[in-house]
Amino acid sequence: MPKLSPLAFISYRRTDSSAAARWLATSIARTFGTQAVFIDTESIRVADNWVEQINQALAAATLVMPVIGTTWLASHDEDHRRRIDKPEDWVHKEIAHALQSNLRVLPVVLSGAKLPQASALPPALMSLANHQAFELRDSHWEKDLADLLAQLENFGFRRLSTETIRYPKPMVNLTELTKQELTEALAQLPKWQIVSSALPKAPNRQRYELYRAFEFASFEDAMSFMAQAAPFITQLDHHPRWENLWRTVSVWLSTWDIGHQPSVLDLELASYLDNLRKAFAAAHR
Repeated sequence: MPKLSPLAFISYRRTDSSAAARWLATSIARTFGTQAVFIDTESIRVADNWVEQINQALAAATLVMPVIGTTWLASHDEDHRRRIDKPEDWVHKEIAHALQSNLRVLPVVLSGAKLPQASALPPALMSLANHQAFELRDSHWEKDLADLLAQLENFGFRRLSTETIRYPKPMVNLTELTKQELTEALAQLPKWQIVSSALPKAPNRQRYELYRAFEFASFEDAMSFMAQAAPFITQLDHHPRWENLWRTVSVWLSTWDIGHQPSVLDLELASYLDNLRKAFAAAHR
């Protein structure tokens, strides 16, 4: 039987560790190549054969990496039943498959979280507690990530380059907004809407953004609006995708860390831009 190429399967719960999991997957891909990692992204979940894609990746995986945040164990459904206890839960399925198939399992524990004890896990997942966990700390992200990538080399992964690659610290505490949270937020931002488009250089993937077009009385006002917004944007450390066409400034807001979807940072920036617009004269019709 041919030896499988190293492939890390990232298992994560969207409401618990989406940003950290995506950053981890991106770091592995940049270090070892895109063929070395699989993560269940939103673009995969909306595909017709998403179940097949996940199952194929699990079958090919040589390493399964459950990413465990502070709400990983307690996450529950609408009836307040823990998701991890449900055999049909995808996180449950992924880890159960890895344990039953005797795959190498490396739990990645984020700051503030702990690897659950066996007694806290459903029977099919109890042996997860026997695996040595790797901690990714917010305060030592760069060092911990470098150590984790070195560990993957010990598992047979091969770097694309011998040069050291430094990665920025992600906003790992960001989580995706629920549909209810986004609906409630848009009610407070009536001039904004959700739009979707293909990602540049990745046409099979979609990004979802908050969008609004600001119209001004003059080109000078439009330029002044962007200039006045810049200091706040820098302070927030969250940057819009925007463009100017004569008297109009079009703004698209989303967060890379959670898969190009709106986050609380986008809501804060949208609210700020709305208030800033009030300082300018009304647009001429």
